[in-house]
Amino acid sequence: MKYLYFSSRNQKEIIRDPLALIFGILMPIAFILFFSVIAKNAPIEMFKPISIVPGLTIFGFSFITMFLGSLIAKDKSTSFLSRLFVSPLKPKDFIFGYIIPMIPIAFLIAICCTLAGIAVGVPFSINILFVFLSYIPYIFLASVTGVLFGIIFNESQIVGFGNLFVIGGALLGGMWMDITVLGGTFKAIAVSLPFYHAVEASRLALSGETVGIWQHFGVVGIYVLVLFALAVIFFNRKLKSDDK
Repeated sequence: MKYLYFSSRNQKEIIRDPLALIFGILMPIAFILFFSVIAKNAPIEMFKPISIVPGLTIFGFSFITMFLGSLIAKDKSTSFLSRLFVSPLKPKDFIFGYIIPMIPIAFLIAICCTLAGIAVGVPFSINILFVFLSYIPYIFLASVTGVLFGIIFNESQIVGFGNLFVIGGALLGGMWMDITVLGGTFKAIAVSLPFYHAVEASRLALSGETVGIWQHFGVVGIYVLVLFALAVIFFNRKLKSDDK
């Protein structure tokens, strides 16, 4: 539990610069309101609140990758992370210490997006609880990816790769479009990545369906485990290189 003290410090650092957090909340809400207006004027199933809200909430979670990546890259550039390597913390402790502060932030994003969704027509039911649970795998995916980006890239590179993650996830995850209509290579690539499965799982949860949901969770879970293992490996390399 040594990482809890470290996570407390990271939470304070994030709160100290709330602009990115506010942007990560307001942007998906703005999109929810925008697409709800379109749905009222065009009979497009994908733009209905029950379809668009889960995808755009996950879009909001994608910004966690940038928050976390930037924080770790900053800790590297100031040598704060290098000084911490003399502590008894292990690589997994560092990773958990960075991820834990992201969990309440993610649920704040989820709550705000859900309230916006209810305001534009999402039915208030027990399915809202289920959809919150369905977000958990992707929250960890976005967080672990942020850790990996932060340890590999510097502050300026994080901006580019973070934006690539956010925009690529939105396009390949079908967060506001139906990727099945694209077909071919694009669809095959999208289905092989975790974004599509995270969005589909949350949509099924909100609609009260369970068929296929565990398959989607499984794909996202595999990516989380792989990325976590990579993060541990790169943290170990960073630790050893700083010891030399």
